[in-house]
Amino acid sequence: MSGLKYLCSVGAVSAAMLAAPGVARPALANPLHAPTADFILDVEVTRDIDHALKAPARYVSVGRRFRVDYNGLATLYDISRKTYEVMIPRVRMAAKAQRLDGAVIDNRRWIGVEARTAEPAGTTTMLGRQVMKYRVTGAMFESRVPFEGEVWTTAENIVVKVEGVSKVGRDAPTRIEVTAIQIAVGNIDDSLVLVPKNFVRAKPKDVYTADDK
Repeated sequence: MSGLKYLCSVGAVSAAMLAAPGVARPALANPLHAPTADFILDVEVTRDIDHALKAPARYVSVGRRFRVDYNGLATLYDISRKTYEVMIPRVRMAAKAQRLDGAVIDNRRWIGVEARTAEPAGTTTMLGRQVMKYRVTGAMFESRVPFEGEVWTTAENIVVKVEGVSKVGRDAPTRIEVTAIQIAVGNIDDSLVLVPKNFVRAKPKDVYTADDK
């Protein structure tokens, strides 16, 4: 997206916007930083390349651990250890921990957008919360697909909406949308981001095929 400015300190820009007359005050939302509070977020994901249309997903974030529930699988991530574990709750099975590839600083690409550039574009209200809209470029999902578009983020840096496109190489741009339908912030049970003790441990390949049996 041409013309986007790289903000060395989005906080400074946000502060200037919040000081302007008539601008609502959603605190210092900053998509260049990870969420600052524990939360549960239920979303609908539309991703043309996967033929996903408003597919339900849930994000749970507690400290440096987080969980993504999507398409029958629950994946638990530990940023500090740089590991992840895949579970199938329906059959109470979980894979042994595997290492995350590449540099991992925070959870933004899995539960929002790992923004590299961000330009403030106004404020609004979503799910009863004041949020700030940004035009961003960055990456999304485990595969770090390139993204450019818009995000709406709360004062705690929780992304509640994503609209934009992904473009890889010479391929035509494909639509990506993520829309939150429910949010809970604070006082999240940390057992939600841990493998239950009564789950059976298995090899990753066995976990991925278990739900087909």
